[in-house]
This record gives sequence, structure tokens and C-alpha cells, in this order.
Amino acid sequence: MLVPLIVLSCVACYGDPYGKARRLHYVDDQLVESGPPPPRAYEAYLRARLALERDPQDLASAREQIDEALRWDPKEPQLWTTRAEVQWLMGDLPGAEASLARALDLRPGYPAATQLRASLREPASASASAAAELTP
Repeated sequence: MLVPLIVLSCVACYGDPYGKARRLHYVDDQLVESGPPPPRAYEAYLRARLALERDPQDLASAREQIDEALRWDPKEPQLWTTRAEVQWLMGDLPGAEASLARALDLRPGYPAATQLRASLREPASASASAAAELTP
């Protein structure tokens, strides 16, 4: 009776080292920890990216899909940054700034948000080429 109790105690204290390792990944040469996204959020994010890749871009669909992704995962700075990108392309600069502020509140110094914010503040001719560079 004592042996199973000791084993159970050791397992409870030891935790899941492999689960934690799976949550570690690099973002622009910086090691960060985050869990996997909710599947519905990830699917909607991918649909938004596809809408941005179309020729011509389907900005209305991209906006709808990124808002759906945020409904499932409102604390993910990449989703807020993508929303800002869509808003910027739609000409909603105040909305883009607000979305970037939210992304940076969630993860201060987030490289993608910082880069997009700098692009928003550049002259219009430089901004168009910067938007093309941001698209993965």
C-alpha cells in the first residue's frame, strides 16, 4: 500500500516535463513559452492569411476570419497583429493602432507588432512595400 502512494506522490511532484518542452518555441530568436492555440482559432487565422494572399486580396473575409480567431483566442498577440494588418490595408489606421496596442499590451516588445507599428508611421509609399514584407 505504501509503494503505490510513494509512486503517486513522485509523479505528482515531478509533473510533465515533456508537456512543458512542447510549449517552448522561438519567435525571432527569442525563446517563448505558449500552449497550442485552440483549433478553431488557428483555422480562422489560416483562413484570414489565405484571404490576404488572394489576388486580389479579400479584406472583408480576412477581417471576418481574424475576428473569429480572436473570439476563440483573445490573448494571442499574433492575432491582434494580423487584425491590425487587415485594418491597415482597409484604411482603418486608428483601428490598426488600437489592435497593435492590444498586441503589445499582451506581449511587450512583440517583434511583429513593433515592425508593423513602425510601418504604419512611415510615408504611404514605403508602407505598401512593408506590408508585403510582413505577410508570411
